[in-house]
Amino acid sequence: MSRPGCLVSAGRNRPSASCVGQMHGLLFLLLSGLLRPTQGVVLVAQWSPQQLTSPGYPEPYPNGQAVTTHIRAPEGSNVRLVFVDFDLEASPGCAKAWVTVSVDGNATAPARLCGPRGSALGPGPGPFVSTGRTLRLQFQAGPPSTHRAAAFPHKGFLALYQAVPTGHPLPTSGDPNTTATPRANTSLSQNGCPGPHYQAAAAANSSETVSRTDGQRGLDGTQCVPVCGRPVTPLSPVPPALGSREAEPGSFPWQALTSVHGRGGGALLGDRWVLTAAHALRPKNRVSGGRRPRVDVFLGHADVDGMLASGAHAVRRVHVHPAYRQDDPHDFRGDLALLELRHPVSVGPRLLPVCLPDREALSLAGVGGYVSGFGAQRGWLSAKLKFSGVQVAPPERCAAWLRERGRAEVFSHEMFCAGDEAQDSAVCQGDSGSVFVVWDDLAQHWVATGIVSWGIGCGKGYGFYTKILSYVDWIRGVMEGKD
Repeated sequence: MSRPGCLVSAGRNRPSASCVGQMHGLLFLLLSGLLRPTQGVVLVAQWSPQQLTSPGYPEPYPNGQAVTTHIRAPEGSNVRLVFVDFDLEASPGCAKAWVTVSVDGNATAPARLCGPRGSALGPGPGPFVSTGRTLRLQFQAGPPSTHRAAAFPHKGFLALYQAVPTGHPLPTSGDPNTTATPRANTSLSQNGCPGPHYQAAAAANSSETVSRTDGQRGLDGTQCVPVCGRPVTPLSPVPPALGSREAEPGSFPWQALTSVHGRGGGALLGDRWVLTAAHALRPKNRVSGGRRPRVDVFLGHADVDGMLASGAHAVRRVHVHPAYRQDDPHDFRGDLALLELRHPVSVGPRLLPVCLPDREALSLAGVGGYVSGFGAQRGWLSAKLKFSGVQVAPPERCAAWLRERGRAEVFSHEMFCAGDEAQDSAVCQGDSGSVFVVWDDLAQHWVATGIVSWGIGCGKGYGFYTKILSYVDWIRGVMEGKD
């Protein structure tokens, strides 16, 4: 059982280190099937989806289990839970194995659920959303049996839970599973798209990165496009200031590794476009004569070895913004480019696109976000994907910082700066082209607002980013074939 006080306080988005240790221990027991006969687990919902499974999933669950899980959301939010895989032994009244989900604090007795998902006794396709801040899930299997797995090969359940703003449920496109994370099978969602990482193009909003070449067709003819900005591995919407850390697989699934004149970064848009920095393709003050250099793009991994082992994605066409001036070393306006891949990629838990911004508020001073990349750290190029949490800084402070150092670089309204003049820069050589992402609380997904562009070395100070919102019309025009 969790010790009293393990829940996060109402004003925090993440638990304490001791609480995390307790929860991880309980989750280990839960997932390994060693938690018996009756235990209670307390989980804290975050804004990004997290997984909850039956003991031993996807292997057949052992009998003799009784687990109660309480999921608590931050103040001003509710808990949303959806089953993406469900397979419990069916029996009259769900007497042999069952799950109940209480959304209203036991004001009404929840029905028992068993059998396969979508059956008369199983859960439907829709989500469960708590009326308050707490949702309770109970799992019960029958008495112990030494032949359970052979006689009753039922694998249990996989559910996704997350916090959603009160009164503002997450947008869906006919299937609640399109908001996040992997299914255990490849069944179609209600809109005919292979869920949960695709949605109907007609349901995509203005910040979804949809182009005429994106996506695929569902069995019913629906044009299906990738769901953007919803990674499988949760990220805190409020980035902690803890310096550079190693990224978990799936936490930045849009991250690209590029190799042109050296190492660089980028971000997947849709299923066949990579957004990057122009200077990574056409470095300043470098004479570009004859054939263009080879452009290699790698995707889908959080380590360089995995990227290289998976092979490069062929690039069909390179689009550099027309305002970029390769011959001026002090002017980084227009420092962005789009790489069109020869073939669309298949999105999944480790490879998902990021969303584009649609409002100025996401780039204002004080907004916190993450920047990730495979750039240099302590003088060495990183073999693992690293990330840092930083805040957008006031532009007048960054301009003054440049003047104090006698710098001639242009700092315009098509850029923003992030970081702290007293802290080491979050980016360095090799990070160029990677993106700065922030959580869009209205759309409930991650948005790329900046592209790593330039800075003054890798010491203390600010990093400067191409402001994507200033160029979003050009980006959409290229992706729609208007360029």
